[in-house]
Amino acid sequence: MRLAADSAAMQGRRPKQEDKHVKIPDLTKAARALKMPIDHLEQPCAFFAVYDGHQGHLCAEFVAKTFHVKLLKRLSADKSADSWTDARISSMLTEIFEELDAEFLAKYRTALDGCVVVTALLIGTRLFVAWVGHARCLVGRAGPQSGISELALTEDHRPSVEAEAERVRQAGGVIVDYGFGYARVAHQGYDERLRELRRAQALGLGNIGKEPVALDVSRALGDREFKAGKPLLIPTPGVKRLQLDSSHKFVSLLCSGIPNWMTDEEIVNELDMVREADATSDVRAACGSLVQEAYNRGSDSNLSAIMLRLQWPGESQSTYVRKVASVEKAKAAAAAALAAAMGADGKASAAAASKRRRLETAASINAQKVAAYEKAVSTSDAALHNAAEEARKEAEIAVMKAEVEATKVEVAKREREEAATAKRAEAARAEGAKDAAEEPVGLDAAEAFFAARKAKRAAAGDAPKAAAPAAGPGAEGQQEPVGLDAAEAFF
Repeated sequence: MRLAADSAAMQGRRPKQEDKHVKIPDLTKAARALKMPIDHLEQPCAFFAVYDGHQGHLCAEFVAKTFHVKLLKRLSADKSADSWTDARISSMLTEIFEELDAEFLAKYRTALDGCVVVTALLIGTRLFVAWVGHARCLVGRAGPQSGISELALTEDHRPSVEAEAERVRQAGGVIVDYGFGYARVAHQGYDERLRELRRAQALGLGNIGKEPVALDVSRALGDREFKAGKPLLIPTPGVKRLQLDSSHKFVSLLCSGIPNWMTDEEIVNELDMVREADATSDVRAACGSLVQEAYNRGSDSNLSAIMLRLQWPGESQSTYVRKVASVEKAKAAAAAALAAAMGADGKASAAAASKRRRLETAASINAQKVAAYEKAVSTSDAALHNAAEEARKEAEIAVMKAEVEATKVEVAKREREEAATAKRAEAARAEGAKDAAEEPVGLDAAEAFFAARKAKRAAAGDAPKAAAPAAGPGAEGQQEPVGLDAAEAFF
């Protein structure tokens, strides 16, 4: 058996994308890369999961990063293939769900968001599906009449299910019933608090407090507000095992935003149509078409879908024949046009028949254009994506090189400036030392000064004043030089 897997996701009408999904078509190869080999298990091994977040994306991201790692640690710990019975694998999946919930609540103590989960583990021809909440797993199965039928492997964990509602009530919660099978889980006093807020708004007081939360699932990971004390929501998953055979054509994992707007039968039929010749491209186009169809029908949620097509040996000789998407669209358009053209008696007039033929032709041409466009997009998306990625990498490398070169130039300029400054300082020091060595100091400097003074006076013809002759020892009126004259007389 060979596998062809791909996925599609859309943020849709939500302000943020809170969904995450993981697809590992070759789990054995991934296990070797992570140094946790699982070659002892029956092949092929694959793992797929959709993590549908609500009230935030933190829980979905945390679980998406750690679920498959915990799975591989357990599968690689025991090398005996016989020991991995159905009961043991089911128990292991349950342990992982509950362990991840406890770890998230312990690590992110202020996070209030949560997520519902659906996982599919394929070991040989054994398919194990584990889920909490209303994410869904559907299997497309070929019937005896060469058609395709749906097989649901999950059962929604909703408060509208009586067993789930009873468990919530016993835990102290309430079920807010909106009718038509739609209900939510809430804490005691939910209705009273909601009426109080609405009354305040009606009186013009604005928002006087936070609006209470009510969830439309009875099991989920995270959701701290619903797990204080006796938990209203539990992380214990439902687990089912399916033995695959050649009648099973594909497996699909879906977030809640798709089955809320489409029936299981519609989903399976949409996924089963032929869109591309290449198996992987066909799966990718099918997921994209399903997500788009749910959006077109008015889904207001994030949208995520994973599809795993099972390619059995000798399938080409099977009586199972898939429908072509473009042909089915043309038929649907023609049928709608015919219904509109028919009169009250169910018969078409000549004008109506002519109009019907024109509409059929236009619908056929439009279907061909759509098919050609989808094929062109699906075949060129990968090349365009790769080219854009390469261009982005080259641009980043060019920017990094430019930054490095600019840094080098700046460093060289700074080094030159520092060298020039050092050279000027050294020259100044050398000049100062030279001047200091050439100029006299002390008495020599004084003698040089007065010699220059005498030379200046001599050049000006001004002789120094002579001292008057002394009249004898102790004679009065004797004049002695003072100031510079005295100093000059000394030298």
